[in-house]
Amino acid sequence: MDIKVMSFNLRYDKPDPGDNAWTVRKKAVARLITHHAPDVVGTQEGQAHQLLDLHRLLPDYQSVGSDRLGTGAGEHCAIFYNTQRLRCLASGDFFLSETPEIPGSMSLHWGNSLPRMATWAVFAVVDEQQTITVFNTHLDYESAKAQELSAKLISDRACSLLQANRLSHLNLPESYLFITGDFNAEPGTTARKALERPLLNHITLHDAFAGVELEHQQSFHDFTGKGFVALDTIYYDGRIRLRNVELDTGQWEGVLPSDHFPVIADFVSPVE
Repeated sequence: MDIKVMSFNLRYDKPDPGDNAWTVRKKAVARLITHHAPDVVGTQEGQAHQLLDLHRLLPDYQSVGSDRLGTGAGEHCAIFYNTQRLRCLASGDFFLSETPEIPGSMSLHWGNSLPRMATWAVFAVVDEQQTITVFNTHLDYESAKAQELSAKLISDRACSLLQANRLSHLNLPESYLFITGDFNAEPGTTARKALERPLLNHITLHDAFAGVELEHQQSFHDFTGKGFVALDTIYYDGRIRLRNVELDTGQWEGVLPSDHFPVIADFVSPVE
């Protein structure tokens, strides 16, 4: 089984001036996604109208996920998936706080000033006896404590979901796990390390950029075209093999698609 996964911070529609405006960039984003043809894309910062634009431009893709306010008016962590390759079996959202079932919730002592969330989905791979489970998130940009506690919550939720799937009608004991996101934390930080701790079901996640020189991980470029901090990556299940990972640092439709470079990774299973 081959699976291509992308993580892409879309940059919310601020709006930005000139070529950085979403009205200009949206076709570039769609062209980039069409070119790479990922099976699944974990997006961050997309607002409802931006996601609708992408659906109009990407007819082969559907998406799941609500927004961080729980009203539809906030930023989403939407997971897009290619309906020719994947069939969504289940999906949901939770919020990165001590009350994760409450939309828009925050825990003040975590230190974040904005609500944060994660979206998850379980997919059957078309024509394969295989499923994948994807979590997608956007961690806080100010509070290291919030980043660490959020990473731990996501790991715990991922473990619980995989265990529940084993006991449910979904019957997914071999579902491969991925976590995509803008982690707002660099490699080696406590939050990033928290995602690599073995889960209770003995699954270990690996950073797709592990072993890649830091200069080639620097995904945030602030519309300069030159990355200077490594915030985005894909964590993948140790039971499968990473074949390739890259940042797309190019222009599309003559513009930079976002202020983050997307991460694209190819995986193959099983591990030989």
